[in-house]
Amino acid sequence: MASNSLSVSHRATVGPALRASGRAGMAGRWAAMLGGTALGLLGARRGGWSGIALGAVGAGLFLAGATGGGLTLPNLNLPTGVLPSKRRPHRTPERTQSVVTIAAPAEEVYRFWRNFANLPKLMPWLDRVDVLSATESQWIAKGADGDAVRWRVALDRVDENELLTWHTTGEAPLPHRASLMLKPAPGDRGTEVRLTLVHRHPPAEVARLLGVTPERQAQDALNRLKQRIETGELSTLDRQPHGDRGLGLNPASRLGGVSE
Repeated sequence: MASNSLSVSHRATVGPALRASGRAGMAGRWAAMLGGTALGLLGARRGGWSGIALGAVGAGLFLAGATGGGLTLPNLNLPTGVLPSKRRPHRTPERTQSVVTIAAPAEEVYRFWRNFANLPKLMPWLDRVDVLSATESQWIAKGADGDAVRWRVALDRVDENELLTWHTTGEAPLPHRASLMLKPAPGDRGTEVRLTLVHRHPPAEVARLLGVTPERQAQDALNRLKQRIETGELSTLDRQPHGDRGLGLNPASRLGGVSE
């Protein structure tokens, strides 16, 4: 009788606990399965090594919930020293600078360059620059293959007679940013002008599209600017539609001696 009483008492005490434990276990398994599914979807959207890692964790979590077992992560077989990262590799920007001293006050140099419509006079590879507003313009070049190449530019910083900075906007074929810096030249010899171009593509890609490298662009533009400001005119060659293109030179022949 005592044995039967103990058995009944044991069932009365342990039974609800087991059922509660079972419900808790099932809830935990469902939570693991839902969490695993969420991680898997997140990994699929993210992509790359980090996406693979998240997908693997999600799969292990889902499997653990479905089978009621422990969480086991699959072997990712990552190369030694490689850690998952959500950031994709990118090119190091290509930077080009050219400097010239112009025997003229900074105000005169700045005023000529500030009107971007003047730039085709300094850059023969440009067909024209359409000024759209006080800060925006559209540049149109004749590509090396004869097709028009277009991009938009926005001014970033305008410090009168000292600094201009600008960058391409939207889906530019050759994204880049640039700056023109002016300061007094040593010995009161006029104005030192520094043009900086920063491209996301190698110089060879720029030359392939425009027929001229960034270094040549910067050097030629400042040389023409100096001639224009100091003499008031450009040479006959500089007035030709596309400078050395008129001589029938191919891009490769223009790379000698000489940033995106």
